[in-house]
Amino acid sequence: MKKTWAIVAGGKFSPLRDIEKCEYIIACDLGYEYLHREGLRPDLLVGDFDSYTGPLPEGVPRLDLPVEKDDTDTMAAIRHAAAQEACGEIWLYCALGGRLDHLLGNLQAVAFAVRRGIPARIVDEENEILVFSGGSVTVPERAGYSLSVLALSDRCTGVSIHGTKYELEHVTVENSFPIGVSNQWRGTAEITVEQGVLAVIESKM
Repeated sequence: MKKTWAIVAGGKFSPLRDIEKCEYIIACDLGYEYLHREGLRPDLLVGDFDSYTGPLPEGVPRLDLPVEKDDTDTMAAIRHAAAQEACGEIWLYCALGGRLDHLLGNLQAVAFAVRRGIPARIVDEENEILVFSGGSVTVPERAGYSLSVLALSDRCTGVSIHGTKYELEHVTVENSFPIGVSNQWRGTAEITVEQGVLAVIESKM
């Protein structure tokens, strides 16, 4: 049975909202400190541990990484999760605040998972990003938030948006033109993409 996996990155801390719904938790480097602070224990530790240098829990498996490497710690964790048969969805935490290069890298990392058939979600205090491909999602109206739809692949084809102020019907969305920014709900939104990696972003206004 496929499960929802949480990956706690080492970016700027954000509350680990709904992490209790995840059946497997990976801590990346400083992400372990965030979990420990919340009284949570990871199922796997991943990283070079250059950001977190404190004690690590005994009995937790580790995927140790060299300091000099091609993958970020978060990318290595996503690569590991995407290779596991039991992983059905990834929720990524503490991945949006702080450095812009890490933020963009984390978006690309979840797109990597989606291209391998695993939908992903990035969750923080003021944003939630659902990244998926080849299907439809429904997004309930959320007071005080905007709704945006952006392409993470070069092109997303067959994109339709219903239940919003600005609707689209079977169009192509490209990652060089942000046509889907700051929409508004008109009830529950339904968003479809036929091909490509699409990000549905809820942002606190």
